[in-house]
Amino acid sequence: MIITKKANAKINLSLDLTGVLPNGYHAIHTVMQSVSLHDTVTVSDETPGISLTCTAPDVPTDGRNTAVKAAELFFEACGLPPRAAIGITKRIPSQAGLAGGSADAAAVLLALNEINRFPLNTPDLLKIALKIGADVPFALKGGLRLCLNIGEIMADLPQFHCFVLIAKPEKGVSTAEAFRKYDSGAPLRHPDNDRLLYYFAAGQPRQALSSACNVFAQLTDLPETDRTNRAMLENGAFYASLSGSGSACFGLFENREQALRTKNALEGALPFLAVCETSPAGVQNAE
Repeated sequence: MIITKKANAKINLSLDLTGVLPNGYHAIHTVMQSVSLHDTVTVSDETPGISLTCTAPDVPTDGRNTAVKAAELFFEACGLPPRAAIGITKRIPSQAGLAGGSADAAAVLLALNEINRFPLNTPDLLKIALKIGADVPFALKGGLRLCLNIGEIMADLPQFHCFVLIAKPEKGVSTAEAFRKYDSGAPLRHPDNDRLLYYFAAGQPRQALSSACNVFAQLTDLPETDRTNRAMLENGAFYASLSGSGSACFGLFENREQALRTKNALEGALPFLAVCETSPAGVQNAE
């Protein structure tokens, strides 16, 4: 059997660091939204073993890849002999704060569960997902969600629709360095999380976003992101921010025409620009 899934990227509409957990991980308070920018993940059980091919030459295809790890953990949990030939067509840029690798892993889990006639239920899949990475549980569920702790504690929020322009500069970021700055006690402006959740839960995203911010924008040195966010707002975005720890940023627009016009205005200044829209799911069946 061959199954093809769309593995959707995510953006962080707000992202706060709220402390350090006993296990040493940093606790987060974030609202994440799936978007239609996606990788295409094809999984087949026609040959024994686990193999991976990918259109991006810089992406590892061995056990370092989250998609391979997802397959290994799936078969370990099921007690089945491994049979997974995975192919990934990459569209989500790497090291961008868009969770492309996490989305690929979630797509592999769901595809293998379907191929093998659903031996695992959703709680089982979420347990595996957390072993792979902090963003994989969200990628399994997707939509608009509050995510806490390291991201595995999730709550649904009412969906809303808008168009999204994603822009990634050439320069990457050091997440480890950002955490070091946070741990050093660097002064930060935090989102108003109570007000944020009140308005998101009430289905009023614009009011919610007036209380949002991404603390990583204050912990990373990304002048290109600041300039890009200003350009998005000047061209009609009703919100613009960094996603995750970066380096991609995004703008939210009421209509596609505004997003495309802003994309055209930024052409040539940034190596990656994509117009997409909010999505109600993290992984979807390919058409």
